[in-house]
Amino acid sequence: MKMDFGELSRAVWCGVWVALCATAVGATAEDDDPIAFLKSHDAEVQAVLAEAPADSLPPAVREEIKKHINAAFDFRELSRLALGDHWDERSPDERDHFAETFSSIIREQNFDSFSRYYREGEIRYESAEVQEDAAVVQALAPVRDEEIEIEYKLHRVEGVWRIYDLVIDGVSTAEGNRRRYARYIEKNGYEKLIVQLDKQLARLREAVLSPPSGGATED
Repeated sequence: MKMDFGELSRAVWCGVWVALCATAVGATAEDDDPIAFLKSHDAEVQAVLAEAPADSLPPAVREEIKKHINAAFDFRELSRLALGDHWDERSPDERDHFAETFSSIIREQNFDSFSRYYREGEIRYESAEVQEDAAVVQALAPVRDEEIEIEYKLHRVEGVWRIYDLVIDGVSTAEGNRRRYARYIEKNGYEKLIVQLDKQLARLREAVLSPPSGGATED
């Protein structure tokens, strides 16, 4: 069954977190091998989720996993790439605000799908190319009846690998975000963009605290 890119991208992000969120534990011998880094602590997250209820995750478990996610991704760089040239036009406080809001939306929007995908799929790492403090890891991820190609782009942050972009079937998520936000800013301005993102994050957080009795929560 064919999925549009938005659905595909979200499904793959969820699968990616399966492997990445476990990397929060301190760096060890895996520092020089990005694949080893990605795989090193999978078992710890598996243990956390295995003990959680199948239908939902308690708040404490959600927060624990979010800490792992924070340590696996370079959300600051993700945010910079998402704004593109507009990042340089923002003040330090505005950059902090955008980075916090943008990264929180990514975590909240994908979290429930991630936990479901964790129990169903497994990413297979194929190869890695390392050039000094940058690396590209090729992987395959099962999504429904398809196998999706994923390219992880990593760089070292304070000596530890961090993810700053995912290329899904040849399409960069960072570039997709940059184009989407650039169009919005050109039409409506940056101030309206951040207001809308703040509202989106508030809705997502409210949905976690007060899920409806029936049907899916709004993304």
